[in-house]
Parts: sequence; C-alpha cells; structure tokens
Amino acid sequence: MNYEHEVVVPGKGMPFKIDRFEGDMGNYIRKPHWHNSIEIFAVYSGHLDFIYTDRTQRVEANDFIIINSNEVHSVKANKENDALYLQIPITEFKNYLNVDKYIFFEKDFKTENQDDCDKSKSDTSVLKNMRRIYDLMGTDEDGHEYQMLSSYYEIMYDMVNVYRQTKPNEIMYKSAKAMLRLSPVTDYIKMHYAEEISLKSLSDEFGYTVEHLSRMFQRYAGINYKSYISEVRLDHAIELLDRGDKTISEAAFEVGFSDSRSLAKVFEKRYGMLPSEYLKNQKSDS
Repeated sequence: MNYEHEVVVPGKGMPFKIDRFEGDMGNYIRKPHWHNSIEIFAVYSGHLDFIYTDRTQRVEANDFIIINSNEVHSVKANKENDALYLQIPITEFKNYLNVDKYIFFEKDFKTENQDDCDKSKSDTSVLKNMRRIYDLMGTDEDGHEYQMLSSYYEIMYDMVNVYRQTKPNEIMYKSAKAMLRLSPVTDYIKMHYAEEISLKSLSDEFGYTVEHLSRMFQRYAGINYKSYISEVRLDHAIELLDRGDKTISEAAFEVGFSDSRSLAKVFEKRYGMLPSEYLKNQKSDS
C-alpha cells in the first residue's frame, strides 16, 4: 500500500485546522494520502481535481468537496487556484458516530425534506464561513476567536443536518473500518507526543506484540511509528516557531525531540530547508 497517512494537528486553541492549499500556483500534485479527520476543500477560483481509487471528481470555483475519514485521495492542480481546506477531527462528531465510531458525509446528498433552495443556501454558507475563519485567523482583534468558533459551529450544524448520510457507501465503509484499526494508537500519540514513546510502550498500551503493531503502521499509515511520531512533533514545533516566543532548541525539547538537530532533520526532509532558514523567511515576509 503506497498511501501516506497525513497527520492532522488542530490549530492552537481551536478544535479544527484550516489553511490555504499549498498548490495554489498550479502544476502540483498531492500524492495519495488519508487522514482520520473529515476534510472540507473549498475552491474560490480555478479548479482542483480530486482523485480517488475508483473515480476522479473536479471541483470548480465557488464549490467545495467533503472528504470522509480514512478516504484515500490525491489532489491535482493544473492551474493557479485559490482554495482553503478545513480539517475536523472525527471526535468532534462524537454524538453522531455509529456503532463502529464512523460517520459519513456527502456534499451533493439531499434528503427528502430538503429543497434546492435550502441546499444552495447551505453550500454558500459553508464557503462564506470557511473564508471568514481563515481571514480572522490572521487578526489580533479582541474576540476574533469567538467569531471563528461561531462560523465553525455554523459549518458543523450544516455538516450534521445537511450533508450527513445515515447509510454510507458499503465499499467505502469497509475500507474506512480497516483504516480505523490504527486510529486509537494515532490518537494516543497525538495526546502524548511530547513524552518518550517507544514501540514497546505503545504495544503494551494497546495489547499488541511489537511486531504486529509495527506491521500495522506500515500497512495503514505507510510509514514506521518513529516517522509518524516525528511528523506529529514537527507540526507542534512549527506552531511554536510561528508564535515567535521559542527558540529552535526550546521548541524541539517542548514537543519531544531529543535536540534541535533531530528537529532540523525532520524539518528539512519535509520543507527542503532548515528551521533557521524558515524563521528567516518568515521575518522577511513580515
């Protein structure tokens, strides 16, 4: 299985993660991957192609797509575009999960009680609220976080009442259930990332043998457990560096890296530059 598991870390103080799509200049392909979170991809200009194992779906300007938990997909951007993605941990829907702790959404799904006008209003509302959340993220205005949460919960309301399906696609459902086997382990890592975590301690925590858990990471996440932990720690380290109140060494130790060199190695592998170069670029941009 050549699918990469994407680590999703919610923004500081928020129950979600929102950001601009990194392929905005076009000529870009995000390779096949999956994540536990529900993802809404909103396109405001240009278009994006979402490639699944069994189909390709184009999303045009002023439209969006909902990607379900553990749904393998890739993203292709042929031309310049303006797009945002909102990632929502599946635990945010805990009151609506089925017996297998799963929930399924479909953007173009319409219930018998919905008319086209109501559906169109909900679609427009999601696009507007995502843009509002993203724009507010860059402000220091008092109370902006409450405005962000207000827009977020409007989206959550529509997700549950407009886009949720009670009878998911059976093939997708079976695939997602297989992926869910690793979710308790990855959730544990996200909570304890700053601690010393070994494959042995993880195996003991969940009642697996070391060999079996190692195979689970390779099969469902496509990477080994050390790489997965490093990716989680890196996301938290970047948050600390972006805030500007931690040195590289302080950020490394706070998130669980043994030293700044370990952080720099993982950072350079992902971004092609050292943390010091990244901070220098951040200062020049501001």
